[in-house]
Amino acid sequence: MTADMPTELWRPRWAGLVAFLRAVGHVLDKVDGDASDPARKVIDSAWQQLRQSKPQPAIFWEFIEAERNNLLKAYEIGAGVNIIVRPGAAWLNFATGETGSGPGGPTTFEAFMRSGPFQGRDPLELCREAIAFWHGYLDSIDHEVAARQTGPAV
Repeated sequence: MTADMPTELWRPRWAGLVAFLRAVGHVLDKVDGDASDPARKVIDSAWQQLRQSKPQPAIFWEFIEAERNNLLKAYEIGAGVNIIVRPGAAWLNFATGETGSGPGGPTTFEAFMRSGPFQGRDPLELCREAIAFWHGYLDSIDHEVAARQTGPAV
């Protein structure tokens, strides 16, 4: 991702974003799981299936879970930012002694994952994939809970 100048607070913002991505599962368990017996059973079953499928889906185990653990337990940030400065060119005319400079290019910032299975990938794109993972996961749970609460169709 190439972006405008990031704020100097990009690290704590990244930590917050990653913490929120992982918090979805904790809220599902602690809040939604306590809503009803059918919800608790479906959520527990879905979590058990997710644990049994490890290391897949990688977006959960290798990004959401791993990055959250790195950040919150060791304050190791998997995302990095390259700053590319394009200064203008200086010139000297030897015949006349005249000097000058040309315009520089824009400074750009390229975010990337520094290591692991997603090394080199755009961190924000991974966040979008993580959000899509949660949408699918939560929708599946919602459908299952609704089916259990309404009972089988007659």
